[in-house]
Amino acid sequence: MKIKSIKYKGGGGSTTTSSTIPDWARPYLENVGQAAQNQYATGNLGKVAGSNPMLDTAFNGGARAVGDTADVNLGGTRASMGRLQEHAQTGGYDTTALKDAAILEAQMKTAQLGNEFADRGTFGSGRQQVRQGTQNAATAAAFAKIDQDAAQTNFQNKMAAEAAIGQNAQTSQGIATSAARDLTGLGTAARGIEQENLDKDWQALQRYASTIYGNPARQQTVASGGGGK
Repeated sequence: MKIKSIKYKGGGGSTTTSSTIPDWARPYLENVGQAAQNQYATGNLGKVAGSNPMLDTAFNGGARAVGDTADVNLGGTRASMGRLQEHAQTGGYDTTALKDAAILEAQMKTAQLGNEFADRGTFGSGRQQVRQGTQNAATAAAFAKIDQDAAQTNFQNKMAAEAAIGQNAQTSQGIATSAARDLTGLGTAARGIEQENLDKDWQALQRYASTIYGNPARQQTVASGGGGK
């Protein structure tokens, strides 16, 4: 083991600096340091994997798939929202068919009533008018019942539509949030690869420094000997 002694003027003591690495190990460690220097100089310490065709396909295809799926789902919720808003305003219960049926039935009864009184030879009589009035009142009552049922049904439909609108809005928000989260994940992964390429020089320097400055051959001990001036 090599020992180097240094004596300072004006004192009787001495300071000794000694390496803790045996002489036989020094050439190997120097070779490691030289190899690190060569690799650093050629840029081999700064190599990173980067992207590849499969990752590029996954990033691009994944982003398109996320966007397309979100567009389709949001399109469906928008269409559903339009129908729900219409139902929330009108209730969506159409009485046309019921009223048409009631009118047809009233017309048939009126024709039957006319034939009945015509056969008796009393067509247009007061009795016919009384029975016709009774029939008209029944028709009006049927219309009123149709309107009453429609009002109740429309009210229930409006309440259900308003509740569904809220759920639909939450669904749309969930679709958008999920798509944003998925796209952010893809972007973060792609950015990580990009950052690795940007940091390759710094990575090379770190690797080189860890080899050179971590070399145990540089570790030394210092011992001071006693003595007076």
